[in-house]
Amino acid sequence: MLEADGVAECVSSLGVTPSEDGYLRLTVQQLRAVPLIHLISGLDIEPDEEQSESVGAMLAAIAGYTEWISLTTPAISVGWDWFLDVAGRKVRYLRIGEPRSNIMLLDPHKRDLGPMQTAVALALLVDELVWQVTVSEYVRTRYC
Repeated sequence: MLEADGVAECVSSLGVTPSEDGYLRLTVQQLRAVPLIHLISGLDIEPDEEQSESVGAMLAAIAGYTEWISLTTPAISVGWDWFLDVAGRKVRYLRIGEPRSNIMLLDPHKRDLGPMQTAVALALLVDELVWQVTVSEYVRTRYC
């Protein structure tokens, strides 16, 4: 589903009309067939917290967001929040929360899966993707 930023530059028709509620209704198979490209990623600003009375080093939370789009008409948009997990031996970007999207997934009979099942299915799809390197490079370039 997700492609590197070098996806073909042509815009193709998705063959779907946005519903009155704003959703693009697709099956999982249709969604998997549409390449998405990275649009933007960024860091969340940590809220100012009062100085604690603890002494010594404190673990800083680094978190952000990312948004990916299709080069179709109409465009698909999928975004999610992430955090930098530094607890293990390797630093890892991990998705947190449910993805945000303009997609309502359909079952094989073309009925809405509903917001909850769509969110779960999108989370599973995002978790299969290799997005971390693109986000890491973009964030490093944007904030350095």
